[in-house]
Amino acid sequence: MNSFGKHFKLKTVNATDENTNGSYTGEEKTVIITILIALLVMSALVVVLVLTPPENEPFSAIYVLDSQKQADKYPETVVLGENSTFTLWVGVENYNETSRLYQVQLKIDDGTSEVDPMMVDATETFEKTVELEELWEFSVPITIEQLGHNRIIFELWFFDDSNTLTYTGNWVTLTVEATEA
Repeated sequence: MNSFGKHFKLKTVNATDENTNGSYTGEEKTVIITILIALLVMSALVVVLVLTPPENEPFSAIYVLDSQKQADKYPETVVLGENSTFTLWVGVENYNETSRLYQVQLKIDDGTSEVDPMMVDATETFEKTVELEELWEFSVPITIEQLGHNRIIFELWFFDDSNTLTYTGNWVTLTVEATEA
């Protein structure tokens, strides 16, 4: 006898072996019950995962639209003194736990400044308390006065509980090339 046979007793089951009374052995019953319990536990977990809504991550959003309130026909090139004034629409959305006093800072540079946030003085600022899940849209007339590359940036800031102006990390940008007539 080999060493395997000395330590283990093998039971062979033939397909022709039938349990004559139609009942299961104790070992078979244990396996079936264990499988049923595992299926019930897995089913319960799936139900909990499906029925539990995901937690909403609080966030703020900012976007810019063209003069027709579309994300379509943004100005790309202007001629100084002729069509160098145009309107953009800015939108701010509040999905935080509560209302928030926001400040949108308009900044314009030649594209060489670092962004996020840009260390350039704001050309103009806009403020409003935006309620939870509210949308704030407003038009901004912009006049390009510098020849060449112009980067228009809208940064989103808010006033925290201690009334400190805090950068959200959200900004949008549009680049416009200005030429002479």
